[in-house]
Amino acid sequence: MEARERELVLILADISGYTRFMLENQTAAVHGQLCITTLIETMLRQVDIPLQLQEIEGDALFLYAAHPGDTAGWQDVLSQVQIKLPRFFKAFIEQMVTTSEATPCPCAICRNAKELKLKVIVHVGRAVFHEIAGRPQISGADVILAHRLLKNSEPNREYLLMTEAAYREVGQAMHGDFVESAESYEGFSTVRTFVQRFDGVVERERESFYALPAVDFAARLRGYARWGLGVFPAFIEQVRHPVAPVSWPQRVGFALAQAFTFPFVSAYLAFVRPGQLRARRAAELAAHSSKGAGA
Repeated sequence: MEARERELVLILADISGYTRFMLENQTAAVHGQLCITTLIETMLRQVDIPLQLQEIEGDALFLYAAHPGDTAGWQDVLSQVQIKLPRFFKAFIEQMVTTSEATPCPCAICRNAKELKLKVIVHVGRAVFHEIAGRPQISGADVILAHRLLKNSEPNREYLLMTEAAYREVGQAMHGDFVESAESYEGFSTVRTFVQRFDGVVERERESFYALPAVDFAARLRGYARWGLGVFPAFIEQVRHPVAPVSWPQRVGFALAQAFTFPFVSAYLAFVRPGQLRARRAAELAAHSSKGAGA
């Protein structure tokens, strides 16, 4: 491929909070990686034309949408990006809530899955398209800036952050409020940013989850159980090469336990767990109501 420079939309979707839980409970590292694999695959299902996956960077997706070469085509690309960005958050939060609420697993990773958050960085700039060892790559100052923006001064852990260029091209036409801010990085001048925060969105999704009709609620739990079969290759890979130091006896013990218990867990999720979860939710609401009345 001949190196050439093109305009593009750069997107980084980063899951935060995962590393801390992995380090706090390394014996759950294999299971923890399966959880993160689920969330990444959930977001990847939202990736289609014009978005291209450049790289999976640990617990982040690096995507881009390139200028097709004509003005009308570029406007269509920008319009599709506007539609797809909210879908990343919707898909991630729905899956995260289902996982954290439905799982019967007592490990630290699963108990704290609800603490995982998503931040998305969007920048519009230029990049050089080229190949290294036959693999397509993009590089340049704007690619570096997009990655630098992952480390920013935003106090919220769940947000969509756009540079001024991205906001002008994409964000202004999107629903929701954006707060203007600024970041500073060595080698770059002050970077104006526009941030859309998602305070309370997880709790709202949790409420929607429990508000589902009984049939849909049970179907969502069955879908979660079926996911376990779909990630079997990832399960084997993580047993062989966990992301944190885990001894072989621990890995083998975990693998055997999962193999023997999975059929029973699937049946439990399908037939017993729906009633348990609804009863727990009803008790939580009753306790909250009683507390409010007492105050």
